[in-house]
Amino acid sequence: MEHKTLVDTVAEKLLEDIVAGRLAPGDALPAEADIAAEYQVSRLTVREALTMLRTIKVISVQRGRGTFITPPDQWTSVEAIVRAAAHSTGNSVASKQLLEARRLVESGAAALAAARRTDADLELLRGELDSMASADAAGDAEAFVEADRLFHALILKMSGNTLFAAVFVPMGRVLADARREAFVAASVRGRTLAMHRKVLAAVESGDQQGAREAMEDHVGQIQDDLDGGAEAQPAASAGGQQPTEGQQAAVV
Repeated sequence: MEHKTLVDTVAEKLLEDIVAGRLAPGDALPAEADIAAEYQVSRLTVREALTMLRTIKVISVQRGRGTFITPPDQWTSVEAIVRAAAHSTGNSVASKQLLEARRLVESGAAALAAARRTDADLELLRGELDSMASADAAGDAEAFVEADRLFHALILKMSGNTLFAAVFVPMGRVLADARREAFVAASVRGRTLAMHRKVLAAVESGDQQGAREAMEDHVGQIQDDLDGGAEAQPAASAGGQQPTEGQQAAVV
């Protein structure tokens, strides 16, 4: 589990205030002393947290005036941008936008992975699929979402393009809670597992076009669920439970 320092925690709380609209673009930040008092930390901790936010352009210093919130379109952190989009447009709209990006990039990553995969890569990918299957059988949504995350991270890594992971790993962190909720439903887990098996088979055989299409189908099915366009329910896995509309919309 990722370890967070006190500085990280303060930066996180300030960012949450910003993306939630409690501090809007153009607003001046409270004084360091006031922030320190509110969060019961030292001014040095606040100063370091503000430096983190300045680094990703969430805030900017205007000489002689103070520190101000910048518009999200100027931010350089994918995770911060995704969080801001989820608050400003609604989670379902933000999820659609993320799925559009995933469908374009992950399908290409899967094709590259099929061309560049090694035996060691395939062994790791099979291991994550086995972990997903075990979590599905146990009805363990927490373990399922982690294995799912690692499966996709491996595909991105196997592509050989480090930019893919740099962009999409932060998105995965933002969407983890929604995925966890969705994977409570056995039918959602079953569909996801079946889609991942198709991706693995294509990557394993070195079929670049097949891998691309399998990943497009996977993300496309999620998009259909989000749009409410999937007419038929997929076969349920171990628990036999069908997903609610909200759970379908959350699976990203």
